[in-house]
Amino acid sequence: MAISIIEYHLIRSLQEQGQIPPGGDLLEIGEANWYGDVGVDVLRADIARFAAPGDREALTAALAAAERADARWDIAKIFWRTFLRPASITAIDLDGSAAALKLDLNQPLSLGRQFQVVHNSGTLEHIFDIAQAFRTIHDLTAPGGIMIHHAPFVGWVDHGFYSLHPTLFWDIAEANGYIVGALVYAEMNPPRFENLLTRESVLELAKAGRIGRNGNLAAVLQRPLTAAPFRVPMQGYYAGRISQDAVDAWSALR
Repeated sequence: MAISIIEYHLIRSLQEQGQIPPGGDLLEIGEANWYGDVGVDVLRADIARFAAPGDREALTAALAAAERADARWDIAKIFWRTFLRPASITAIDLDGSAAALKLDLNQPLSLGRQFQVVHNSGTLEHIFDIAQAFRTIHDLTAPGGIMIHHAPFVGWVDHGFYSLHPTLFWDIAEANGYIVGALVYAEMNPPRFENLLTRESVLELAKAGRIGRNGNLAAVLQRPLTAAPFRVPMQGYYAGRISQDAVDAWSALR
């Protein structure tokens, strides 16, 4: 659970496009630390570009202190304050810092509040009851709020219980009326990002042999303004909601 080059690219892009209004409450599903594949100098430069003008001096000083101490939890918090300017930051993580809430995401839970941004950075694949974890994220996201997911797609051998596929995000969005703000195929080394604009986009990558050894997915989902309980999706293939090209690929890509 870290701010890697994938999170950095995604969050900065969302900020540039105005897709995440600043100032909301942030919930981390898995407390983020600083992964280290983005140089601290990049974040220092972005503080001058993206942080609130009144916060820039303090954030720059805090970053210098955190860098000297190799305080990676602190650098991640500076990242969030630079790009999202959150009113508050809360984390759920059994293996996080002392500030993180030690809660089991396999179990139903309530924090007595909702959040404008909920960020899952490589946590859900480690939760055996992943359906409950998605339900919890839905319940903890305020209507109109943003859910950001980063998960392994291919490779990552024995990394967690699950690898997540694009159909999961398309189908969970359809079942719950989420707006898919972005779905991105990403690789870390070397960095590579491909926007998956439709269900068929990933199939084209596969047919062209452009899915790497270790690939990731990043998804940005917006909860509708009308509150409704979480609905478990049915996979689009079995629900008859995918195109003929996708049906044909079902067999061709085996």
